[in-house]
Amino acid sequence: MKRAIFIGQAMPRKKRNPHDWSSLNQWLYSIGLTDKLIKETTLYSALVDYFPGAVNGSHIVPTKEDIEKERDRLAKTIVDFKPELVVPIGRLSISYCLNQKVQPLINHIGKVYLVNPYMLYYKELTIIPLPHPSGVSIWKHKKSNQQLLRMSLEQLRRNIA
Repeated sequence: MKRAIFIGQAMPRKKRNPHDWSSLNQWLYSIGLTDKLIKETTLYSALVDYFPGAVNGSHIVPTKEDIEKERDRLAKTIVDFKPELVVPIGRLSISYCLNQKVQPLINHIGKVYLVNPYMLYYKELTIIPLPHPSGVSIWKHKKSNQQLLRMSLEQLRRNIA
């Protein structure tokens, strides 16, 4: 099984273990990954390695400055882990990973890219973007987007085996 790193925009407020992202894990279970495989072959990280806070129940989006301050840490994380596959999660992480504006999200979910992730690695890697799995995100609940999500998960299944 290939080593995969999943990179969101920011770490959650509380985390019991490094793979404590139940909504993402549900997607991974749906393509046949087990807790054992997830723990042995994946790493969950983020553009910023801290919780940036919340306002009115919504998480604060990290600023360009926040992300730039964390760039060396993210580069070290990627280099040390040596992934074969990168899965940026959510619009912000996908934009930074692909080094392009991601608008609208439907143009990127369901596709596979070969790029230098976040312009931080020494070679191009397979990139499979996913929407944010948060319960707050309405994107994944729209019927027209569910097929794109299934396409991304199928690409992930094919590329991770």
